[in-house]
Amino acid sequence: MEIKKNEYFDGNVQSLGFVKDGITQLTAGLIKQGTYDFGKANPKETMKCTSGEMIINGIKCTPDTPAAVIEVGENIMLQAVKDSTYTCIYG
Repeated sequence: MEIKKNEYFDGNVQSLGFVKDGITQLTAGLIKQGTYDFGKANPKETMKCTSGEMIINGIKCTPDTPAAVIEVGENIMLQAVKDSTYTCIYG
């Protein structure tokens, strides 16, 4: 397994990805307050807010709420209401 660092939106979104056989399995990261359009999901993504507060495709996500599931082909529009951390499982 390898670790891959990802950085998006001028450094406002950063994550570490855990890659097995060339495929990202999971990322853990942080998002600075703001609104971000990640485009279409491929593969399916299951995102869990681990601190802070986010709105993912119109659904409020906090550490106390269930993970948001974004199906393949669905657009990912994310608003970090405040600086937040998350995990994302792919597939």
